[in-house]
Amino acid sequence: MAWNRGKAAYVLVGLIVGLGVPHSHAQETGAPPDIVPLPEILVTAPSRLPDIPLSPAEIPASVQVITGEEIARSEALTLQDVMKQLPGVHLNDQQGNSYQFDMSFRGFTGSPVTGIPQGISVFVDGVRVNEPAVEEINFDLLPLDQVERIELIRGPSAIFGRNTLAGSLNIITKRGGPERRVELEMEGGSFGRRKGGGSMSGTVGALDYYVAGSQFDETGWREQSDSRLAQAFAKLGFRQDGTDISVSYQFQNNRILQAGTLPESVLMKDRAQNFTGGDFFNPNLHQAILNAHQRLGGGFSLALNGYVRSFETEQYNVSLISENTRLFNDTMSGGGTLQLVHEGRFWGRKNLLTAGIEYNRYDVDIRVSEEHNERSLKKCTDAAIAAGEDPVEACPRSSLEDVLIDKQDTVGAYIQDTAELGRGLLVLGDSLHLTGAARFDFVQHKITDRSPEDPGEASGKASYRRVLPRAGINYNLSDNHGLYFSYSQGFRTPAFLELTCADPESPCVGLQAGVAPDTGFRKLSPVRVHNYELGFRTRPVSWLEGNFSLYRTDVRDDIFSVSDSGELTVFFQNIGNTRRQGLEVGLRGIYQNLVETYVNYTLTRATFRDEVELASPRTPGITQHVKAGDTIPSTPNHRVNAGIRYHLYKWLALSLDLHYVGSQYLRGDEANTQSKLNSYVVINAGIDLHWKHLKGFVKINNLGNNKYETFGTFAPNAKVAGDPIERFLNPAQPINVLVGASYRF
Repeated sequence: MAWNRGKAAYVLVGLIVGLGVPHSHAQETGAPPDIVPLPEILVTAPSRLPDIPLSPAEIPASVQVITGEEIARSEALTLQDVMKQLPGVHLNDQQGNSYQFDMSFRGFTGSPVTGIPQGISVFVDGVRVNEPAVEEINFDLLPLDQVERIELIRGPSAIFGRNTLAGSLNIITKRGGPERRVELEMEGGSFGRRKGGGSMSGTVGALDYYVAGSQFDETGWREQSDSRLAQAFAKLGFRQDGTDISVSYQFQNNRILQAGTLPESVLMKDRAQNFTGGDFFNPNLHQAILNAHQRLGGGFSLALNGYVRSFETEQYNVSLISENTRLFNDTMSGGGTLQLVHEGRFWGRKNLLTAGIEYNRYDVDIRVSEEHNERSLKKCTDAAIAAGEDPVEACPRSSLEDVLIDKQDTVGAYIQDTAELGRGLLVLGDSLHLTGAARFDFVQHKITDRSPEDPGEASGKASYRRVLPRAGINYNLSDNHGLYFSYSQGFRTPAFLELTCADPESPCVGLQAGVAPDTGFRKLSPVRVHNYELGFRTRPVSWLEGNFSLYRTDVRDDIFSVSDSGELTVFFQNIGNTRRQGLEVGLRGIYQNLVETYVNYTLTRATFRDEVELASPRTPGITQHVKAGDTIPSTPNHRVNAGIRYHLYKWLALSLDLHYVGSQYLRGDEANTQSKLNSYVVINAGIDLHWKHLKGFVKINNLGNNKYETFGTFAPNAKVAGDPIERFLNPAQPINVLVGASYRF
């Protein structure tokens, strides 16, 4: 019997309202409810390697922390799902699957799609995991189930360094605790979702251990959109007498089918179709990380981080316009960071000094083949026959087009000091803290072109260096109220594949940016940003806290990927100056051990500051005139998040959250002349229980079964005579349910 999905919202809301407050566990026992203060937040991110944490009162930046418990409670499939509850975090779906969403905040993007200029850096246990080819972020490779905490640090940072324009995600993975634990879990739900996994952790003397593994499969809600994610993770640690050492290993093997966007004419008839069925992404990861920390006495401590990372992937893309393409990327990375920290007193005031150096080496090998499909083979065969050539020789099924190699070296050095300048300066209990920092970055590319035809055309060297300052001040009326102001500079170097795809006369193959039959080398200017931020934090009562921030980021020599013939080809160019500015407001509270709630609002304005002529897939061969003040596409001006979690009993909680995303221009409409992507509202609900060692949950996403799209662009519809240009949109998932349980021994 078919289930009327539209009734789900009324069922759950009715459950929450109908059961109501009178059945709370506090009233059930007759005891007065406790006032539960919000937990104190300490942030490790001011040090590149976790060392001595600071409180928000000492950090001149907007920082949010998501704990492992909050991650587990969210039952999110991806890190992007976890992050979207934070102010201003916005998700776009270009690929048409559950795992490869773009994530953006403050008008900059972190994306798994090659060809999207990146502005967010991600670190796992001190290691930067943006891929060196185009700085993309493969979110499906992040070990979400094994995360202890996530710190979002907004704005450029001297500690985290290059390519950190909007901010950084600092991810710290789990270690074994004092108790021996064995936990097994299983999940299932809509779209054929199935997950099984488990973990074992504990401590033996000075040693701690954590071992985990899982596999997730789904058939997907659109045609040819099934996926598999398999992961193993292990960490061994040692703690004794001021020494702390850990070694971790992560293995990941995924196969993700990519349904992609749909022409609007097709989407209106069937949202579950796949226009170019067969696209897939198949990554394989081996990553080992060493972290060592030693207290030296006298307030000094030394931290060392080292890693080796092997990343291999196959990306296949089907084309209705030209040949299909198959890309192989083999990347070997390695490097380390050495950091010295001193915590002490300077003129009788608290002072924290951090200094570090780092080196990374990336060896990237890209190979791309073109493979005839039915349409391109017929076109090639007809042309060969007309020219009197043998079609078999002239039109091979597969041909190796590009072989590109990049030997990339990066060197960084940073120093940061956070000093307490005084207490009781204006009122009793106030304090003043000053932060000053500087960073030097050097990046060098040595690119070799070994393509079968015209080898050496894309060979070249490019090096970039810059010193980045940062300064900030915190004035706190008390431990519960304070404001800050900061100024910082950021620096993004052109990536390997951007340098080999900067010539509009030899554009590159869509999602496989940087490879084309006649690839060439052209040096681009680095992106530079100046960031100004003013913020205020408050905790008026013990169970409620609020944050407010205003920011402006002026960007010079921004790099964009543009296309003038649909999504088939793209090239990169410096486009002059742009600006991101806005405000972020957030409230979070836990009241009487019964209700947890949050609400936040973000205004984001991302605009061009110079007039520029840009190619557009909407008008092939004709540039669009972009004026100063035009809005950068895929950036909604307004975003609202709100959520509530109600503890009905000690063992049962209900949750409801809402996300509103404002309208946004489609990619390819930088001149802002076409209609926008519509705004949308999504409501999700959940039930979770905890009885002794058993946990269970039910999560309903898109409770109202709202039909909306999160991403749009323009491209030719090759299935219609004349290949007319259409809006291509990516439909969001309909209502879906995920159910799971875990048992801890």
